[in-house]
Amino acid sequence: MNSVYSPIQELNLLREFDDKFGTHSYADGFELLDYDDKSELKGWLDDPENPSRAEFFDQLIPFARATGSGSGYALWRLDDRADLADLPVVFLGDEGDVWVHARNLRELLRLLPVERDVAYEDEDLDELFPARQEYLMWLDRNFGLTPPDEDEEAAIGKAAMCAFGPRFATWLARFMNEGVIDDMVRLLDG
Repeated sequence: MNSVYSPIQELNLLREFDDKFGTHSYADGFELLDYDDKSELKGWLDDPENPSRAEFFDQLIPFARATGSGSGYALWRLDDRADLADLPVVFLGDEGDVWVHARNLRELLRLLPVERDVAYEDEDLDELFPARQEYLMWLDRNFGLTPPDEDEEAAIGKAAMCAFGPRFATWLARFMNEGVIDDMVRLLDG
C-alpha cells in the first residue's frame, strides 16, 4: 500500500484486501469509500442553517457503502476515545432508516461475509462472492475472528443497539425529524 487510507489499522488492512480482490467480491453491497468523506453524509442534514450542522458532521466518520443502493456505514464519534476502531458503527440508510449496526469495527468485519437476505437463501455465497473464502481467511489471520452464526448475528445487532442505541437516538434527535427517531426507538423495543 503506497499511502495510508485512514488512521485506523483495521480499515487500512481492509483497504489492502479490497484493493487486491475487488469491491463486491466478498460481501454483498459493501464498498469502501474515501475515509471520512463528508459528502457521503449529503442528504442527512439538508438544512444549511441548522446551528448543529458542524457537530453532526464532526461526529460521524463515513467510510463505506453498506448496500448497492447507497446506504452507508459511519463510525459515530460519541466520545474522544483514542482507538477509533472501538467506536460504534452506525447504518445510515438511503431511505432514511438508521441504527447502530455494530459496537465496533471488528464486529462489523465479522458481519460483512454473512448475508441472510432471502434473495440469497438458495444461493451459494461463495459463487456469488468469489473472494468470500479469502476474506474469511483474512479475517481469521488478521484478527482471529470468524463470522457469526445466525443466532450470534442477531445477538451482535441487539447488543449494539442496547449499548449505544438510546444514546445515539438522543444525539440524532437534535438533527433529524421525529419519524427517523421513532423508527430507531421501535428497533430498540423489538
